Amino acid sequence: MTLFHKIVINKPQKWLIEAASSIGLDYSELSHEVTIYFLEHVIKRHNQGNLAITERDYKKLPGIVKTPDMAIIGATRGKKVFNAYAKRTDGSTYLYFDEVMDSNRNKALRGSTFYKIKKRLDMDGFVKIITMNGKSDVSKAKKIIAAGGHPGGEA
Repeated sequence: MTLFHKIVINKPQKWLIEAASSIGLDYSELSHEVTIYFLEHVIKRHNQGNLAITERDYKKLPGIVKTPDMAIIGATRGKKVFNAYAKRTDGSTYLYFDEVMDSNRNKALRGSTFYKIKKRLDMDGFVKIITMNGKSDVSKAKKIIAAGGHPGGEA
């Protein structure tokens, strides 16, 4: 098996396609996917401590991208466009990031990292995490807050 073997999670939901479209991005032909490299990265970097990512957590990815509690769509870091999704649980919050790949070779929302933190975040805290390194920009991104578990509300 190669490091870049792709595993399709699912197609983007209507709310995500519409949110992306509202800021000039077209996600209609893309799929959520992860690679073996992504899985190994997450295990290597986020599989320690009391909030370690486990195999059971990976099974939550389809639900996290389908119905996140919050999402930031179309953030940028340099020339790369990415999305961030947050899903709250009792006592922690899952954070999942994917990179927008829309070229002739790759058409995907490809997972880049996945971890969990102890805090239950609000949108301000979520934005602070995404922009904490000073390299990521959310000024043109679409901020989504889910209403009743169904994304569609705006921050």
